[in-house]
Amino acid sequence: MLPKVSKTKKKLILASGSRIRRQLLEGVGLQFQVINSNVDEDLLKKELHGRPFEEQVIRLASEKARTVGMNNPDAFVIGADNMCTIDDKIFDKPIDHEDAVNHLSSLSGKKHYQNNGISIFHEGKEVWSNFDVTELEMRELSLQEIEDYLNLDKPYSACGCYHFESNGKDLFTSINGLESTVMGLAMEHLIEKLNQLGVIEL
Repeated sequence: MLPKVSKTKKKLILASGSRIRRQLLEGVGLQFQVINSNVDEDLLKKELHGRPFEEQVIRLASEKARTVGMNNPDAFVIGADNMCTIDDKIFDKPIDHEDAVNHLSSLSGKKHYQNNGISIFHEGKEVWSNFDVTELEMRELSLQEIEDYLNLDKPYSACGCYHFESNGKDLFTSINGLESTVMGLAMEHLIEKLNQLGVIEL
């Protein structure tokens, strides 16, 4: 159970347009502003291709935080990124329904990983970065079950092609790690660090 934030003492910005990341921060009582970084993720991913997943996801998170932080030096700016991986393959957001079916078919009955990177920028420099990974095992899904799930949650903008915070959680037989990591922000680590930095009061 995450601790509730009693007070947000310093200016805080989430450099992400992600609805679920915003909801995670709101859920613990944080007061913050949302500014989308508009980082060209596709270009950056091409530059980082072949690098370790940890390096890629932290670099993407850092670039988002840095881009917004440059124009808001007085704020503590949070950037985040997630990568869904299995073996050496990255599952990006699906390009269409057929691609989404292929994604879930590939994950069906197997273990995969949600890799989460978080970066905090303040006064022109990165003051913290964090990497966390959660292992998930998806149950065997028939093609009909995949179609039914996609029609139910329509998770086409999600890394891994499922909304874990909604009905996607029912797709899994085991989860080893933080659920918040799967949803895009390793909240347990983030809240602890914001408290240490004096940004919040618990």
